[in-house]
Amino acid sequence: MAKNFHTDNKAFMLYKDWEDIFQALDSSEEIGELVMALFAYAKRGETPKLSGGAKIAFLMMRAAIERDGIAWEEMCAQRSECGKKGGRPKKSDESGNTDEKAEQTAASADNAEEKPQGINDTAEKPKAFSQTKRFSEKAKKADKDIDKDKDTDIDIDKDTDKDKDKDKAIDKEKKKDAGTAKSVVRSFGTHKNIMLTSEQYNELESRCRSVGLSLESYISKLSQWLFTKGRHCTDPYRIISGWLDNDSKRKTAAKPKERQGCDLSWYDDFAMNFDLSKFF
Repeated sequence: MAKNFHTDNKAFMLYKDWEDIFQALDSSEEIGELVMALFAYAKRGETPKLSGGAKIAFLMMRAAIERDGIAWEEMCAQRSECGKKGGRPKKSDESGNTDEKAEQTAASADNAEEKPQGINDTAEKPKAFSQTKRFSEKAKKADKDIDKDKDTDIDIDKDTDKDKDKDKAIDKEKKKDAGTAKSVVRSFGTHKNIMLTSEQYNELESRCRSVGLSLESYISKLSQWLFTKGRHCTDPYRIISGWLDNDSKRKTAAKPKERQGCDLSWYDDFAMNFDLSKFF
């Protein structure tokens, strides 16, 4: 059963635009009669006897009171139906306490429903769905851009690692080539019968240069001697190194005029049993 706003409603609205109507009345007595008539109608549903401007004003204001009263009755009926269904569920935290913010939000919604028609709502309206959606899409786009930047950084790091691996491989190849070059055996001398590795040749040349001697002269003499004897030398490096040591000692002893020849008499007993095949 709907409630009677004349008896159950505890208040009625006085609108700001009614001020002009009150000021248009002829006297304070008419204003007082109009106010009391409004209270009588809103509280008990009585229609007092008025005349002139007060009567016209009452008819206009009575329509607004009736409209607000009907809205109030409909709101009461809706609340009654919600109460029968159990009412609005309350949120609770882990400790079992009722969420005060949820209650305040519900109370605000109820107060909004209780406002009768005609009142200017100055509360801030929520943002439109399209605007919220636009901000959401911007946020998603920003996240995608960040992910793309991260992917780009990862790709750059991978490319850098690949370049480092390539540089390491190149260095290994260079070292390998350098080691191979040192172990390569080459033929020297007039008859190309003196077999020395690049490392051995460079070492002997450096030693000869340090004492002012010529490596080519040693190589030529040994090459000619081997060709004359018809023999094959298995370790020419050791022979030339021995000659170089002897001549260096003589030069250190300050006997530059007494230059001794290369003595090959001991060669038959030594240095013919070495095999140079390991260098090929």
